[in-house]
Amino acid sequence: MDTELIQEVQKIQLEIAGEIKRICDKHKIDYFMDGGTLLGAVRHKGFIPWDDDMDFGMTRTEFQRFLEAASVELKPDFFLQTWNSDFEYGLAFAKVRKNGTLYQERVSQKSRCHDGIFVDIFPYDSLPDGLEQKKKMYRKLTLLKAMIKMKCQYCPWYAENQFSLKKWAAYLPIRFAALFANKNNLITKYETIATRYNAENTLKLFPQGGEALGQWELDRDIFNGTMMLPFEQESYPAPIKYDKMLRTAFGDYMTPPPIEKRESTHGVIKIITHQ
Repeated sequence: MDTELIQEVQKIQLEIAGEIKRICDKHKIDYFMDGGTLLGAVRHKGFIPWDDDMDFGMTRTEFQRFLEAASVELKPDFFLQTWNSDFEYGLAFAKVRKNGTLYQERVSQKSRCHDGIFVDIFPYDSLPDGLEQKKKMYRKLTLLKAMIKMKCQYCPWYAENQFSLKKWAAYLPIRFAALFANKNNLITKYETIATRYNAENTLKLFPQGGEALGQWELDRDIFNGTMMLPFEQESYPAPIKYDKMLRTAFGDYMTPPPIEKRESTHGVIKIITHQ
């Protein structure tokens, strides 16, 4: 995308973020900037210039409260997307989409899910402290997540903007197994396993993100409070220990990547910013 188009997309994402903020503030729902949005707030006081999405995070309890509030409060211009509200959507986190727009990603181009411009909202769940328990949990969730994507006609072998023959071949047995599975049952199993340890005061939390599970394992104390950080012309909450969070996730996050790597990895193939 050229700079002008990225800025148009970012403007709409700020509009969506404002609606999320309105609902969270009204219902006193705790949330925080996440991922590249948090990094952008700290390093750029707004969007990473070449970034084309916004991310918020919530603990599972607050996430459920948000889903309940947004299902009633969300203005008609927006759509709350989960794999329960949109049967063709195959991801374990929520998106708030802007109706009348299009943001078609290559990985989901065959799906019939709502594909407007969006802001991601990631629920955070507890990880078990035991290594073997954690590995077992990851294995089960990874398989279930892959099967759900196949039920929704996703093409994850197009990740990072390129076709991966190795990943396409790896998904062949998963695609076959998914033919005989019920999507609702898969979702129920996934959420049961993902939330199994939430009643325990374990050491770490992890987000139900789109990337490989285990890339983000974050100490619980990171989420013990928030502070406001500027983002473009607005301010949003950030974990008080945002430095610890960003260093865990990105390492030396204040050093921008080389110029040749400053690009979106969403593999967007078609964009419409207005009706």
